[in-house]
Amino acid sequence: MKRILAGILTVLMVMSLTVPGLAGTRDDCITKCKEAGDFIKTKGIDAAVKEIGNKNGRFVWNDGVSYIFLMNMKSKMLAHPHKPELTKPATLIEATDVDGKAFFKDFVKAAEKGKGWTHYMWPVPGMEINKPKHTFIYRVPDTDYFVGAGFYVMSPGVFY
Repeated sequence: MKRILAGILTVLMVMSLTVPGLAGTRDDCITKCKEAGDFIKTKGIDAAVKEIGNKNGRFVWNDGVSYIFLMNMKSKMLAHPHKPELTKPATLIEATDVDGKAFFKDFVKAAEKGKGWTHYMWPVPGMEINKPKHTFIYRVPDTDYFVGAGFYVMSPGVFY
């Protein structure tokens, strides 16, 4: 009986690390991007830059690992809660990840379609390591702005 109980507990622990992380994180990214888009439309771009750039704000969740960033269609970063230095360059269109991928171009392509998923390597906040990241891009309707939010693939079957 103890062996059966231990087996059940092991299965439940593994499921809690994989299944909810995959389903919930993708949905959370989409939901938060649409919320940020609504915020931009109702409160204006200045309020959005301030709130999205706030690392303790409403668009940062999952212990700070998940967050919204805000860009324009010229690949200018307008707000980033963990890397405010990304707002300094006029454009990030040629910037690459650690593997040399110019992933900001993929962001703009997804935004041109209205929405879409991209993937690249990016540092995990607070961990100082690069991991594969899947990011949802959402263009704010009738504007030159888009937002993004993503999740990290920490190891096969484990998403954060």
